[in-house]
Amino acid sequence: MEVHHHSHAHGKKNWRSYVWEFLMLFLAVFCGFLAEYQLEHVIEHQREKVYVKSMIEDAETDRINIKKAVTDNNRRILHLDTLANLCADYHSDQRDDSSIYWHYLYGLFHPAVISPTERTIQQLKNAGEMRLIREKTVTDSIILYDDMAKKLADQRAYYELYQNNSVKLAAQLFNFKKFGFGVSANVPMDSILKKGYFRLISNDKARLMEFANLIFVYEGVVQYYNDLLEMMDRHAYYLIQTLKKEYHIK
Repeated sequence: MEVHHHSHAHGKKNWRSYVWEFLMLFLAVFCGFLAEYQLEHVIEHQREKVYVKSMIEDAETDRINIKKAVTDNNRRILHLDTLANLCADYHSDQRDDSSIYWHYLYGLFHPAVISPTERTIQQLKNAGEMRLIREKTVTDSIILYDDMAKKLADQRAYYELYQNNSVKLAAQLFNFKKFGFGVSANVPMDSILKKGYFRLISNDKARLMEFANLIFVYEGVVQYYNDLLEMMDRHAYYLIQTLKKEYHIK
């Protein structure tokens, strides 16, 4: 009788220990899961912070490039404006065309355009990492900035188009060799200083007026590009401030 009672107790202990072991195992797995989840979160927060710092650097680089481009474009606008007026009011008895050459050369130099630093935005978009940015104000600000960069790129295309179009008409008015392009253009300085060196190859009134009109439009295109640059600069400033505030970056 006693032996039977003993084995029953032993069976009970077994059942309890199974439950206990199962609970321990479950807890171990659950804690492991929690730790992994926590670690993943820590890693994601670190990656988020890396992206944010990188985004601030990009926007700061853009601001430097924008300031330089705006200055260069303001100078170009003045040259284009003078050039357009000189051609629109041209008198054929004018003996010295050098100022027309001079202002056009400034309007022709490399366009002062920028390529926004899209390194971080591209990474965020391509790798689907935008989800890492938890703050809605930050996400909104990044998207706005990206849209602004697209507008700027569209206007840049017009800028370059008008600059190229001006060359076609200019080829009918200017002797390009005198701009100093090409290898054969090393002209002694004294001949350049002589009156009449920079002469228009045509002073046809209609042709000059057509050129003046194109330059007035080109000037407007550059002006609008500059307005967009200044808008982009304000967006960059706002983006930097938002990122620093939300992520407590000094």
